[in-house]
Amino acid sequence: MTVTLIIAALGVGVATMMLVIALMPQSDGATALERRLGQIAPVDFSPLLDPVAANLERPIGERIVGPLIQGMGRFLAGRTKTAQLEALRLKLIQAGSRQRPETLLAMRVIFFPVGILIGIGLVNLLSLTPPLAILAPIGLGFLGYMYPTSALTGKIKKRTREIRSALPGTLDLLTISMEAGLSLDMAIMKVSDSDETILGAEFQKVLNEVRLGRPRSDALVGMGERNDVEELSAFVRAVVQAEPLGISITNVLRIQSEELRRLRKQRAENAGHRAPVLMLLPMMGCIFPCIFICLLGPAILQIIAPK
Repeated sequence: MTVTLIIAALGVGVATMMLVIALMPQSDGATALERRLGQIAPVDFSPLLDPVAANLERPIGERIVGPLIQGMGRFLAGRTKTAQLEALRLKLIQAGSRQRPETLLAMRVIFFPVGILIGIGLVNLLSLTPPLAILAPIGLGFLGYMYPTSALTGKIKKRTREIRSALPGTLDLLTISMEAGLSLDMAIMKVSDSDETILGAEFQKVLNEVRLGRPRSDALVGMGERNDVEELSAFVRAVVQAEPLGISITNVLRIQSEELRRLRKQRAENAGHRAPVLMLLPMMGCIFPCIFICLLGPAILQIIAPK
């Protein structure tokens, strides 16, 4: 009897729940979602799915010129010594360039015949005669061959000057930030956020490497190696050696900043002392002849003029 009552009660409960669910108002969430999806304009994905059409939409430089240069660079790199490739790679890193050594080798080979063609065009345009008709194509070809390397060297020198110019101010900002209570990592973050120079970008790279798990000392040493600036390398060595020895990094930064300003003052004084020597040849070639003409011209005319 008891079992029968329990079964009957369960049946009544199930029937009541089904009746309540049936009488509940249905939500129109699915209908609203369908309406919103219907308002979206259909997108034609066929060009994205067609690799041939997608490849034809790319610029011709990426489709033809780029693969040719890369293939030529790989061919030349396979026949170049490893030491030379490493030297080119180091120069590219020091110049802040994202090119590969293979691309630089290919550009040198490409610019050589381009320079020869330009020289031949100048010979025909100016109607040059030997030996200029022979020396002009050869000289321009040689200049074209050397241009990528010389341009890379110029970028390295320019980058070095910018880093040397910005380093004292950056060290002052690091010193002030640490004296205000920030740690070295937070001071580096402050510099990377406020400094828009090349040095600020380098500190941002250091901060990113530290966030990825690289030790801070290794990240700083890497910054000094890829820039190859004597003052920056001295700063990195001082900071890396000061931390394990327990020396105050703030004092180290202040001393480094004062030393850098002293070195910059010495370089300015040396440049000022070289100025008279560098000005001597232009004065002898341009100013002195004019002075001689003005002073001696009338006397010479009176001597050679008929009486």
